[in-house]
This record gives sequence, structure tokens and C-alpha cells, in this order.
Amino acid sequence: MRSPGPARRRILFVETFGGAVYDDRTLGQAGPAIGGSETTLVRIACGLAATHHVDVVQYVRTEPRDGGGVRWHPWSALRQLARAADAIVVQRHDELAPRLRRFALRTPIFLWNHDSIDYAELPPPSFKADREVLLHGLAGVTRVCLSPFHAANQAEALQRQRRLPGPPSPRIRVIPNPVVVYPPDPRPPLDRDKLVYCSSPTDRLPMILAAFAAARAEMPLLRLHLASPRYDPIREEDLPADRDGIVLMGSLPQPELHRQLSDALCLFYPQWVVPEAFGLVFAEAHALGTPALAHNFGAAVDLLTPDERLDARDLGAVVARVRAWRDGARPHVSANPALTLEAVLGQWRELLG
Repeated sequence: MRSPGPARRRILFVETFGGAVYDDRTLGQAGPAIGGSETTLVRIACGLAATHHVDVVQYVRTEPRDGGGVRWHPWSALRQLARAADAIVVQRHDELAPRLRRFALRTPIFLWNHDSIDYAELPPPSFKADREVLLHGLAGVTRVCLSPFHAANQAEALQRQRRLPGPPSPRIRVIPNPVVVYPPDPRPPLDRDKLVYCSSPTDRLPMILAAFAAARAEMPLLRLHLASPRYDPIREEDLPADRDGIVLMGSLPQPELHRQLSDALCLFYPQWVVPEAFGLVFAEAHALGTPALAHNFGAAVDLLTPDERLDARDLGAVVARVRAWRDGARPHVSANPALTLEAVLGQWRELLG
């Protein structure tokens, strides 16, 4: 009789998201009511389930469920699962991560951050921030960020909030989001008059619409196709009275969204207020062979070529770039092999053991 192999390591993901309940079934829904960070958690948890025992605790879940090789639990199971885990990954909750040390004395704890921080919105420096850094250090919490920009942004934001200079510095590891696309077959021909915007409208849409209006004033055949997540939709009242050339697509399932992106002149993203922590939509566009036109900040610097980045506040530059791409200077882009699901899962396996 063969002896049993080594027990699988138990990985616990802790999701504090207070919106919709989600799990492995959510990815197949039309216009899912979750964002890129929740989608990524599902893909990483289900991918790790091939080699690990994976539990996910969710704040809004009321009933347990098995799916995708993962056990999805209500919040009431957190303490018991934390005690049994070999590694704990907390999604976004800075204060909860070190508190879990009470239930898991020797277990590695990771804080998985997904958002960039606007320095202008930081509170004044305080000893509370020093205490947070100290608690994370004493609890051995490692922050997982999505890009070199994101890691630098997190470290700088923490330092700006502190009253006391110097160590301890946060422990940070960079692991990108995986990029999974559904390329249409056959690939449709390029539509040089089609621009696509497919992100949250909050704090961004007015700049996108202004840039499109400037471009269409000189190239009247241009069309702007707008898609948005179901949790933050673009509404009719968000659009200008003159909607010529604007196509409101609503919330789309990923295969349809990727079909819309695959024949576009570009992903149209000339906003300069919200820097992307990772830029999943940039990476997806590249994997579909579609360049992005974006402001030169945030993760755009890490992911996009120099030809795709500009000062989006300069509408003349935006218009000139669109015109050049329509006239044949559109850059050739492709998928980044380091961002495939299997490559990213390899980084998580190395981190979690």
C-alpha cells in the first residue's frame, strides 16, 4: 500500500468586501457585479486549489459552498480557519491583518492591496500611522502589491503619514494580477474609427468625454464605445446632450468586452486623476493586440510603451496621437508572458509555500 503524500498546505483568503457575494460561478456571469480585484482573487484561489487546500472567508456570505476546488465560507468561520491555516492572505483590510496574529501565532500573514493612494487625500502625519507600521512589523505582515509603481506608492503613502522618520519599513512583495482574455476567432479587422473605454466612470468619465469631443471635432467619423462594471455603471445622464459618436454598451461579459476591444483602434484612457495600481485593462488590451492611449502615470509607466503614454491634459497631443494611429502609426502590442495565469500562480506558490 502506498503511503499517503504530504498534506496540502492550507491557504486562507480573507475577503472583507461588503458588496455582492461572489465565487467561482461569478466569472461566467454577464457584467459581474465585482471588480478586477475580486475577479483576481477567484482566479488565484481556484488556481492554487490544484496544489493547496484553499478556503475563502467572505464578510457578506451567509452559507458555505464548495466550488472551483475552493471552500467558500461565511465570516463566522474566520477564527477557526485562521487557527488552522498555513498562510493567510487578507484582501485590502490594513487593520485586520495584524489582528489575525492572535489566532495564528506562527502563520505567515499577507495584506493584499489593490488600490493606489492619492497623497493629496492623506490625513496629517500622526503617531497612529507609526503605530500601524509598528504593528504590521511586529505581526510580520507582508504587503502584496500589484506593480512597481503600486509598491512605491504604498511605501511613500505610509511614510508621509508617519510622525517618526526612519524604520521600520514595510515589507512589500510585488505580484501582478493575472491576465485572462477571450480573443475572438477569427479576429475581426481593425476598425480605425473605433475607440473603447471600459472602466469605472467615477472621477474619470468627464475627461474621457472631453478628449473624445476634441478628437471627433477633427475626425468626425470617430466613435467612442463605453462599457463599465455593473457596480459602477455609466448612465444616460452621465453623457453630454450631443451624443453623436458615443455608443453606450453597458456592462458586458468578458468575452463580449474582449471582442469589442479586439478590433478597436485603441483603448481610450486619457484621464489624469486616478492612477492605475496595476492596469488590468491595459494588460488585457495588449493581450488582444490593441494599444492603449493613457496618461503617463501610475502603472501605465510599468505596462505601456512610450508611444502609448502622453500628457492627457494636453488635448492637442491626444488628438494628434489618435490621428497618427488612424493614419498607420498605431503601435504593435502583444501579451506579456509574465502576466499569464500560470506565471502569476507560480509567484503565489513560491510566496505561500
